[in-house]
Amino acid sequence: MLTTRPSKRDKVGAFNTDLMFDILDEGQPIGSLVYDKKAMRAAITIADKTYTVERDRPDERLYQALLRVMTGGEKPPANPWALKDGEGRALALGEEVKRGFAVSRGEDSFSFRKVSRPYHLYRDGSEQSLGSVGQEKFFTRTLHMNLPAEFDPAFQVFLLTLLLSLTMKQLENSSSYSN
Repeated sequence: MLTTRPSKRDKVGAFNTDLMFDILDEGQPIGSLVYDKKAMRAAITIADKTYTVERDRPDERLYQALLRVMTGGEKPPANPWALKDGEGRALALGEEVKRGFAVSRGEDSFSFRKVSRPYHLYRDGSEQSLGSVGQEKFFTRTLHMNLPAEFDPAFQVFLLTLLLSLTMKQLENSSSYSN
């Protein structure tokens, strides 16, 4: 089972707001995750291999959607998060749908949705959970990725970054409504 813990912030500036995590496999460090909250993208390093998680463009803002609806414009095409390797090849895609994510990896399609506290991964068309990702307990800073070995660590951390992106989006929306 993979877990994360907050990284030490020794080598970054005082004003850096990125979320930084060590990735652990059975308690042993295997890599790192740096999540840029403002741009909602991540840099993952696992065993000297680098990966990125990002979208092609930012989400449509409320005023942009309103203008599009009022002028009869077409809805923009899907804008999924993509896990890319060091050469820029897409390894997995995740698109937000209703209360979770539609995730694809190669020929496989999955549903990634919340069941109580952590999110669970399901093969499309199945109700059998393959495992969970997220925060098991409310008062913990440890995040887990409890999935079978068939899912490589980069894909498991990608699922975690989807949750971080959703959390940041919800925080942004809630703060804009309270002003």
